[in-house]
Amino acid sequence: MKALGRGALCMVTLWGGAALAQMDSRPYEEPDMRSARTVERREEDRGKRRADTGIYAQLGGGLEGYTGQLAPEVTPGFSYGASLGYRPHPFFAVELGYNGGLSDIDDRMGLVDDGGGGPDLVRNAGQALVVGNFTDTRLQPYVLTGIGLDHYNIRNDARAAARGFADDTSGYVPAGLGLRYQVGNLITADARVNYNFLFDQDFAPGGRGPGALDGRYAAVLSLGGTY
Repeated sequence: MKALGRGALCMVTLWGGAALAQMDSRPYEEPDMRSARTVERREEDRGKRRADTGIYAQLGGGLEGYTGQLAPEVTPGFSYGASLGYRPHPFFAVELGYNGGLSDIDDRMGLVDDGGGGPDLVRNAGQALVVGNFTDTRLQPYVLTGIGLDHYNIRNDARAAARGFADDTSGYVPAGLGLRYQVGNLITADARVNYNFLFDQDFAPGGRGPGALDGRYAAVLSLGGTY
């Protein structure tokens, strides 16, 4: 019996050694990293979509001035504005905005400060824009156009009226270029320049109809966020 037990023990030992040798002889397989990279790429793409689409808001300021017949009558002044938009796709957005301007009547027109200070011309406007982006990256050049409505309020009323200036409401068509940069998944920096084609310029002396080169330009820097 002892001999039989020792024989069985030897057989088990030999069989186990052979099995281990067979396992060790299998070639080493590196772990598949493609699935991990795919998951990471999907996470990055998901984060980029959150940054590039959705509701956004911006607030900024800059410079505006007039061209053509209005250039010698109204000096360049401060421009400011706020906008709220929705970007359903990285390449397309719709935007509603408010913008305003503070300007002075040129000294050569003979209109001087009445002692109260402040600008001679205060402009308030609302506009609706369509924005088209050229890329879906963090740095996005874009174009814009739309429709807007201006209200001009003339200060120093008596002297301004004597010179032919008056309060007025008028429409305009904006056209512009911009550059937007996404800082992380939330903060955005935006720089845009646009030219506004005025429907009329009745707030200015003479009530002249605008010519091909009569309008208003603006350059504005804004900060905001995408949500």
